[in-house]
Amino acid sequence: MKPILKIAAGSIAVGVLVFAGKMLAAKVSGSTALFSDALEALVNVASSALALCALIIGAKPADEVHNYGHAKAELLSAVATGAMILLAALLIFHRAALALWHPQGLAALESGLGLGLVLNAVAGGVNAVWGLVLRHYGRKDRSPALLADAQHLFSDVLTSLGIVIALLVADWLRMPRLDPVIALVIAAQIAVMGWHTVMRSISGLLDEAPPPEITERIHNLVRERASGAIEAHDLRIRQAGHASFLEFHLVVPGEMTVNESHAICDRIEAALKAEMDGVIITIHVEPPEKAKREGVLVP
Repeated sequence: MKPILKIAAGSIAVGVLVFAGKMLAAKVSGSTALFSDALEALVNVASSALALCALIIGAKPADEVHNYGHAKAELLSAVATGAMILLAALLIFHRAALALWHPQGLAALESGLGLGLVLNAVAGGVNAVWGLVLRHYGRKDRSPALLADAQHLFSDVLTSLGIVIALLVADWLRMPRLDPVIALVIAAQIAVMGWHTVMRSISGLLDEAPPPEITERIHNLVRERASGAIEAHDLRIRQAGHASFLEFHLVVPGEMTVNESHAICDRIEAALKAEMDGVIITIHVEPPEKAKREGVLVP
């Protein structure tokens, strides 16, 4: 099994462990806020399972049906993860609203509440460490699925920290109604995170252009390696999970031979592939009358 698949599989195991710890914390404390945090942990387990499936599918090579490979499976996984986060927010909101309407007392800090907060804090620490692992491998392998999973874990860590502090305050002030109020805040925060996850992933599915700095770097590499050509225009790039697809038109002098123009293309491709691991490049060579005097002008 590839390292990235092992990491994704590890996320499921870590998620189950954290979920069990947070559910136990909610049970011994009687806290709606801690229950809400446990429900979010359950979403982590589901999203990790989706990420693993997406990585397995995305690693399949291109075939006759999917000529550009299966890398967009990761983006679909990230969209599904965002949708599950939104669903979790809705369920938390419903539970918190009921608790606010029919408030129940929290367990004493010296017994159930204290134990619940400790268990929740430990689970949050586990999430923090694993989130760093996921972010490292997500950036290394350019995996939207792992990065979305890591972002969710970091958000969960902040939520857990906020819950611990808020419940300590609620116990100190003897205000049990703060518990469902905290849960409502958690629901709103989770909903915002889920919305951003969905929109980010949809942008990838719609082949959103890369950031300007990446486009500028590509232009510079083409300009540096295209000596002998006239210009490069109509440059387009799209990202599909870990795969990148780049295409542009290269205008060369009319008297240039096929071998000479091919050599220029080889130089450009080598430079771009050294900069962008795994990029698939398509260059369309054109005669001088096709020049547009725009894009990348070769000195």
